[in-house]
Amino acid sequence: MPTGACRGSYVEPAWQPLSEANAADQGISVEADSGRYVEGGSTKFVGKVQISSAQQQLSASTVTYDDQTQTYQASGEVVVRQPGLLLTGASAEGSLSAGTAALKEASLLLHQSRLRVAAGQIARSEDGRLIIDNSKATTCEPQGNTWAIHSRSLTIYPSKGYGVAKGMALRVKGIPVAYFPYLHFPIDDTRYSGFLLPSIGQDSEGGLDLAIPWYFNLAPNYDLTYALRSVWKRGLGHEAIFRHLSKRTSNQLGGAYLPDDDAHGGGDRWLGYLQHSGSYGNWSSQLNYASLSDVDYLRDLGNPTLGRRVQKGTAGSAYAPALRRSGALAWRRQGWQARLELQSFQSLSRLQPNQYEILPRFSARWRGRLAKLEVDSVMQLTRFDQRASQGEAEPVTGNRYLLDTRAALPLRAAWGFFTPTVMLTHRSYDLEGAVTGRDSPEITTFRASLDAGLVFERETRLLGSPALQTLEPRLHLLYAEEDFQDDLPQFDTASLTPSYSQLFKNNRFSGYDRIGDAQRISIGLSSSLSSLKTGRHLLTANLGLATYLEDRQVRLADRQLRPKAEASPLFFSLAANFTPQLSTQLSYERDPDLSRSNRGFFSIKYRSDNKRLFSLLYANTNHEVQRDSQYQHFQNEEETRLSFFWPLTQSSAQGGAPRWHLVGSWNYGWDENKTIETLAGLEYNSCCWKLRLAFRRHLKDPRLVVSQAADGSPMTHFTQAGESGVFLEFQLKGLGSLGRRLDSLYEDTIFGYRAD
Repeated sequence: MPTGACRGSYVEPAWQPLSEANAADQGISVEADSGRYVEGGSTKFVGKVQISSAQQQLSASTVTYDDQTQTYQASGEVVVRQPGLLLTGASAEGSLSAGTAALKEASLLLHQSRLRVAAGQIARSEDGRLIIDNSKATTCEPQGNTWAIHSRSLTIYPSKGYGVAKGMALRVKGIPVAYFPYLHFPIDDTRYSGFLLPSIGQDSEGGLDLAIPWYFNLAPNYDLTYALRSVWKRGLGHEAIFRHLSKRTSNQLGGAYLPDDDAHGGGDRWLGYLQHSGSYGNWSSQLNYASLSDVDYLRDLGNPTLGRRVQKGTAGSAYAPALRRSGALAWRRQGWQARLELQSFQSLSRLQPNQYEILPRFSARWRGRLAKLEVDSVMQLTRFDQRASQGEAEPVTGNRYLLDTRAALPLRAAWGFFTPTVMLTHRSYDLEGAVTGRDSPEITTFRASLDAGLVFERETRLLGSPALQTLEPRLHLLYAEEDFQDDLPQFDTASLTPSYSQLFKNNRFSGYDRIGDAQRISIGLSSSLSSLKTGRHLLTANLGLATYLEDRQVRLADRQLRPKAEASPLFFSLAANFTPQLSTQLSYERDPDLSRSNRGFFSIKYRSDNKRLFSLLYANTNHEVQRDSQYQHFQNEEETRLSFFWPLTQSSAQGGAPRWHLVGSWNYGWDENKTIETLAGLEYNSCCWKLRLAFRRHLKDPRLVVSQAADGSPMTHFTQAGESGVFLEFQLKGLGSLGRRLDSLYEDTIFGYRAD
């Protein structure tokens, strides 16, 4: 922790106890103002006494040492040091050879964890345990006692990394806030079995949410965490995670179960997931499987124990959220790759149809050089399957066989590049289900492209500092022959969002089910400014468009393609880094033929080292473009997001870190003049404790609602309900926290935020 955040810090002095070899030869080392032999084999040392052994170092005003038993009695500002440990007291007795000590009117300090304990008596046993009665412990800065654990009995195990308190009361500013008859707590990063501090939260639908976890340290390479979770309006549930780590694999198995959720119609709700990754020489394996009882599970319940281990994925669009399930076995060697994989999705939206599953896919790929040619060849066999959505016809399923080969002759120099490329893509299908065209279509598509560019450089000055400016014109020619593809399925294909970079791609679709026909000339111009002192990019600008020599015929179900347009929209983008902390981005798309703006985006972001964060983002999509998109119900035409994490006060220590932070995020949809999400909170962060309080209100995913019109006929419309929640987190640094949901919430909503 930076010392500026605390009023003082603990520094262990540079001292070394005697080595075992020296201790065997010399026994002990003694320094004192005077010494006197006492009859019976004892020696009394007086005045600035310091005795060192292989186990510890003892300092005091007066020490009586017995040569026979190697025990001592000390008084007057007694200090006992061991590596990482400091004991002080008014008097002490113990054994130098065994490393034991018993101090009265004592205090204890563990340097690594900053744990400080005061008690009437502290004893260190021969096995290293610290046994303390009627103690007060804290990890606050020196002289600080914002919070403290008052215990009837306290035992600390430094070698094992934890302490055990009995009859423990937690006091904040001297006020009792919690009582535990028995509690384990960590003093370092060592893992141990026992209760972890609970997680607590509250929201408008579930009410008070409390999870109490227990950690089982089963072995050095595997463990188990179980949590009993109570959601006031939903019931009592269970959560668990099992983790296993070996030399070649990493594995996690987790799940949650909530019976009879009263706030969700009384049904059982559950979650399960399995994650695996492995490496075996040239082989690797991966498995990521998750399943939910219903699409509302993560929204309603989240998971404080499982945290972010269950990840959302998408199937071709950021507006179609789904749980991605995948598994793969891969082999790689000297340009060759082979992969066997499976993939499916569980939809997290009622508006989204079931997506195609890969059951399975085998791919083989070779990348290498033949003379001066760069060759990339892919062979792929895939089985696509899909369950029919409710009320829809049986979908088209089947097999796809693919061979895709491309050869390029790249010529590169400092002044530019020239890359001709030829591509041949063959697909054949064996289709089943509601096939409207050929059952076994085959198609081979030929493409050729030429990508060329020049690089001009000159030295200039920007605000008095030397800079390097570049000007880079680029020309891209693409020919892709037209083949009839309308009756081919859409297994893994989607339209790519038009952009400046898309002008120089060889296909306007993702996947292989559509190869877009084209006779296109793309022209682009890029310019950049870089500092010659630091090498940092200061400004980058791009401007470009494409001209079409023929109408385009190949298209998908959405209507974004304008096949008879003679030119693409004009694309412009700008990125500026004013300082290492402040940056801005701008992108704009305008269609000259229709005299309209299609899309626009602007952002300004600020981030400093001491967690001053600010961002403002604005995005706009033309109504006609939005209407033609197949994901129109998952995005807004015009949207703004403001977020910040900003200090209000500084630490009283000179140059100290901020103590109070204001936290906020505001996401607004201008289509309906409606707030999508609001987050507002305060955070207090001191040397030894942190308090966070936040309020969040957000709109749930849109739902299709069926109602009855005035004439009695059914009527459907989309609706979005709001949900509110209050989050409280109280963290005692070095001990644990009450509530841990805000880290992931802040990371999702505040640009640049990273948990400590």
